[in-house]
Amino acid sequence: MTDHSNPTDRTIDRTVSVVVRPEPQPGTGILHPFPTAELPNLDPFVFLDTGAPRHLGGGEIHVAPHPHRGVQPVSLVFRARIEHRDSLGHHATVTSGGMQWLVAGSGAVHEEVLGGDDEGVFHMAQLWVNVAAADKLGPPAHHAVDPSDVPVLTGLADGVAVRLFAGELGGLTGPAPLGTPVLIAHVAINPGASLSIPIPRGWSAGLCVVDGTAEVPGHPGLTPGATPVFADDGDRITVSAALAADRGAGAEVLVMAGEPIGEPIVMGGGFVMTSDAEIAEAFADLAAGRFGHLEPSR
Repeated sequence: MTDHSNPTDRTIDRTVSVVVRPEPQPGTGILHPFPTAELPNLDPFVFLDTGAPRHLGGGEIHVAPHPHRGVQPVSLVFRARIEHRDSLGHHATVTSGGMQWLVAGSGAVHEEVLGGDDEGVFHMAQLWVNVAAADKLGPPAHHAVDPSDVPVLTGLADGVAVRLFAGELGGLTGPAPLGTPVLIAHVAINPGASLSIPIPRGWSAGLCVVDGTAEVPGHPGLTPGATPVFADDGDRITVSAALAADRGAGAEVLVMAGEPIGEPIVMGGGFVMTSDAEIAEAFADLAAGRFGHLEPSR
């Protein structure tokens, strides 16, 4: 029998080009997949910190006032509470399932006070999204996104729930203020379940395990912090959680995909620019008070 199907209509899984497995930082348990020597960036994403869930009780983590320019630092709240203040005059608190999205633009100083949820559990990620050089010095802005405004998709696959922070998936659109075309989603996968996510050709794509044990084709046993990066050789990425005797087992992953900007990336002091001279100019503007001022709350 002759196969008359069109090969261009077939959906192809992307292969994995590298898996980064960061070690927890002593004392904090923070997992830092990039930027590292192994993975300098995942253009347009330039920084990722996360960690497995931990119990803070009634304690707090105070991230003192610090500046940003030329980048969009995003705090993704899986199970936690974040109080945000900045030199633009914003003061907001976001709880589990919500998101803080700072468009640093020409410059802003912000502070975050992090705490656990109602049960004292703390679990989140901070992801920095780069912007094109032409937009780096645009007006700064802050967006506090309530969890009720973040779509949750449960019909994409059995045993899978997707919280869509940014981009389009399953006919829905995340609430992020997109200056850079990206897809950012928190995916919870039951044991034995699997999800395939369409990714446009030409986009970068990766995911980071943030809880449990996940697997991608050819790479089982991925634990928190493990970050597989996919080659641009297919139309989708697939992730699953292995069956386990423990019914509480499963996996949670942070999916990151985006259109590469393709410009030089130079980082320093919370600034993401395209040259050392622009970083030096940012420090000079900060010293001159052009970012505004923010007194610490703690």
